[in-house]
Amino acid sequence: MFLGMAGPKTRKRAQQLSIIQAALNEGRFADAWADAQRLLALRVKDVQLLNLGGIAAYQSGDIQAAIELLLQASTRRPDDPEIAMNLANVQAGTGDIDAALASYKMAHDANNRFAEPAYNAGIMLNSNGDHIGAADWFTHALERNPEHIQAAIGKADAFKQLGDYDGATATLSVLLGLYPDNAAVHTNLSAIAMDIGYVAEAYDAATKAIKCDPGMSAAHYNLGVATQAKSDHAEAVEHYRKSLALDAGNAAAALNQGEAYLALNDEAGARSAFQRAIDIDPTFAKAVINLADLDLISANPGAALQKIDAFLDDVPGHPSALAFKAIALRDLGNVEAACELDDLDRFVMPLTIDAPEGFADICAFNQAMAAHVMSHPTLTSSPTAHATRQGFHSGELLSAPRGPFDPFHQIIIDAFQRYRRQFIGEAANPFLDQCPETFEVSVWGVVMNESGHQVPHIHPAAWLSGVYYVEVPSSINDDAMEHAGWIEFGRPPDDIHAQHVPVTKLFQPEAGKMLLFPSHFYHRTLPLSGDQRRISVAFDIMPTG
Repeated sequence: MFLGMAGPKTRKRAQQLSIIQAALNEGRFADAWADAQRLLALRVKDVQLLNLGGIAAYQSGDIQAAIELLLQASTRRPDDPEIAMNLANVQAGTGDIDAALASYKMAHDANNRFAEPAYNAGIMLNSNGDHIGAADWFTHALERNPEHIQAAIGKADAFKQLGDYDGATATLSVLLGLYPDNAAVHTNLSAIAMDIGYVAEAYDAATKAIKCDPGMSAAHYNLGVATQAKSDHAEAVEHYRKSLALDAGNAAAALNQGEAYLALNDEAGARSAFQRAIDIDPTFAKAVINLADLDLISANPGAALQKIDAFLDDVPGHPSALAFKAIALRDLGNVEAACELDDLDRFVMPLTIDAPEGFADICAFNQAMAAHVMSHPTLTSSPTAHATRQGFHSGELLSAPRGPFDPFHQIIIDAFQRYRRQFIGEAANPFLDQCPETFEVSVWGVVMNESGHQVPHIHPAAWLSGVYYVEVPSSINDDAMEHAGWIEFGRPPDDIHAQHVPVTKLFQPEAGKMLLFPSHFYHRTLPLSGDQRRISVAFDIMPTG
């Protein structure tokens, strides 16, 4: 067969496309988009022009044009993984998760050796809170490329977010076998060990990470966290200083440095570090609260309230800020205003749950729930990342297989709808006004034995939280003066320095009963007594996004 040479028109088009490609490579996106638009105006429908034009449009901020061009390119060449992935990346950037996921799948299916579409899908889902889906897509990426470091780290992070610490550790251990000198692997192992409460292991892993890469800010940060857990606060301050020197935008390092200074009774150092964290991230609620708490320590609740109100102007309804505001108001003596935020009689709702379809009665349902929790692979003994002490805490229970938690998911949604209907027509309220129209649900289990308890805490990522009692020992009864195993609302943790005596209320757990409460309500579980276990299931209603 005779192969002729490319004609002048073809050579010219190739040259024009190479100019656009070069501009993109050099970051001259406006030039690339202007050149692409000139060709598109001539009704040139070359697929490569549509693809490059779409990229240039997106990088130049013309999102609608980018999607239109890439959709045209994808329609003309549906089996091109590069075009499908470019389209997916643009759709992900606009927040159209479903469309992006479909495009990533198209790119993934178009080339059975291409790992990046699955990896990008995992990154997108993980950042949007779908850690179950993210773990699946990272797994697909690793099937294509078992040595994909970032996919393995992403998968481990998804497992960590789900509370599956064994899965996260196992994923990183495989990677460590391939890359024993990889600092990122060691520092991620350090973070997981710290979440579980293995301080020595966290310290060792962070130290190894720094030996592998002394310039890794996260490794110095993790070493600071482990050192702080060992109560060596002066050394922790230095590790956080190094972390910040390497990454001036590490707000968490500044926050922790402030807490280390506070432990050293250096209030000026603490105040400066907390302010630095706020300067880095003005939406960092914990830093604002820590700074305001210094005013409570100084018996100046008015100054504390000013700081929290300024923060709430920018981040309305933030649970951590609402909780602290109620405390500051009570320290000021403004009980009426505080009750708008923390009225236990008004905002805590007890419910009795009926057995869902498929279960003979509530006892049968609870037995299935208990069996599912006790056999769940994420059940971990007292992870320090959570409030449970001398007990067990599971990861996400809405991950497959859900078993009895499939109907329980709907029970939670129905309870949420019932809760918010109760307040329809109420006057404006800083908590009620933030009731989400769209939301996600997260569920986890807590198992306690003798002396098991939960320290005072809130759920800062959610709007409404709840607990359902699956199995309650006979030692929890009305006659028990010490109220062992009961849940108490209203008592803040020791690191909040309120000057007033807190207003608290106890609720007796009963199998088959549910409590709904605002996520900004501090609550704890009193230590359990006796040799019978207590199983509860907690959940959050979290605003989407």
